[in-house]
Order: sequence, then structure tokens, then C-alpha cells
Amino acid sequence: MQVSGNTKISHILRENKDAIDTIASINKHFKKLKNPVLRKVLAPRVTVKDAAKIGNVSVNEFLKKLESIGFEAIYDDETKTESAPKSDNPKLDQTRIVVLDVRPIINSGGDPFSKIMDTIKTLKDDETLKIINIFEPTPLIGILEGKGYKIWTEEIDVDEYHTFFTKEARSSHQEIVAEMPLAEGSFEDKLASFGGNLKEIDVRHLEMPEPMVTILSELESLPDKHVLLVNHKKMPQFLLPELKNRNYKVMSKDIEEGFLQLIIYND
Repeated sequence: MQVSGNTKISHILRENKDAIDTIASINKHFKKLKNPVLRKVLAPRVTVKDAAKIGNVSVNEFLKKLESIGFEAIYDDETKTESAPKSDNPKLDQTRIVVLDVRPIINSGGDPFSKIMDTIKTLKDDETLKIINIFEPTPLIGILEGKGYKIWTEEIDVDEYHTFFTKEARSSHQEIVAEMPLAEGSFEDKLASFGGNLKEIDVRHLEMPEPMVTILSELESLPDKHVLLVNHKKMPQFLLPELKNRNYKVMSKDIEEGFLQLIIYND
């Protein structure tokens, strides 16, 4: 199996379960993958590039470890994963902080993503969300950065991280989405090019944020060279930046009022 910076940890573990030990040897943070509950939450959302950032190692160093146990590594152009420069974190009004501790959800075997997104929906413009977790929620950070949030994390202990999400006024959501154009071309021709390699789902009956959660979950299990056909009520604008980050392409077709179809695929 070929692996690159964009390969999901879940795909690696599905191919070779022994890769858990190899990954855990890279950095103490990755030992969490040996916990079945945490593996369920982390592995489907974290790429090699994300993991390298968490572990403070280069992408290529991570890939070299995987190559040593039989994977075919496609090395990154960059020789080292650089940490983003840290800016001064704002002083917060403690009365405007909404605290969400997701540790009990994870410890009970659940996935806190839906709870987090539900809380984000109710967050007022002058409020900051503080998530208490047992690891830095790198995939969530990518999603909410795309929604215009300023984000920073404080490591309290080896198993306690406080991550803050506060809205930034510098970018509107419309401006962010405008940077994520849909793929061009014929919807029908592209769909037909996949032949029978198609999975169709309908998320029109679901309430936010379940459509996005469902679509991302389906993409995790979508076989290579397949396309996901989604029946949706509207264009899922918050989903587009996340799909772009995962190197997916999207095409859309309006069927009628309140009904459009999307095809999501990887070339």
C-alpha cells in the first residue's frame, strides 16, 4: 500500500494492524492509538500530516517509519513539518467562555464531534468555546479554522488539553467559501465515468450537523476509485473547506427547490 502525507491513519491500520506499535514508537502522543476507544475517534480523522504535526516530527520521518514495515512511502516535498508561528493569545473574559469537557464522552466509547458542533451552533459572537480533551483535536481545528475561528491549544498535562475557539472578524464565511470553488465540467459525464463504482446516500432528512458528519463518515469507508453521490437539501458550504483539505473534488446539480445532488470523488 502506498502512503503519503494525506493518507488517513485508519487506512494504515486497516492495512496493517501492527502499524499501531510502529506509530506509537514515534512519539508518546501516538501511544493513545493503542486505546481502542481513542483509536475509533482519532484514526478516521487524522492524516499522516496531522499526526506528524501532533508528534512534532517531519512528515518524511513519519513515512520512513511506515516504510520500514512494508508500506510504499511517497515522500513529502518538505523535509520538516513546521509549526505555525504562535501569536499572543487574547485575554478572555471568563464570563464569556463556554466550557465543554468531552473526556466523559470519549471514555464511555462515544464520539464527541456531534456534541461539539451542536455547541458551536449555539455559540454567541462574543463567546469563546473551550474544549477540554485528552488530546489536541487537530481534525476539528481544521474544520473550524475554515469557519473563521481563531484557535489555540494549551497543554495542561499529558492527558489534558484545553483548546479555545473564538470567532475572528477578519474573514466572513462567504469569503472563505468563495475560495473553495466546485469542480467544473459535466455532472452526468463525471458520474458516468465511475460506472458501477458508486455509493449513494440521502441526507435530506437529517438535521445539522448530521449531514456533514454522515458524508465524512461515508467517505472514510468509500473504496478507491469510487464516487459518493449525495442527495442534499442545499449546498453544504461548511463541508466544502473540509473536503478541499482532504483533496476531494465536488460537483453539484440542482434537481428542484430544496433538492440538489453532489458527487464527491478523488482523482
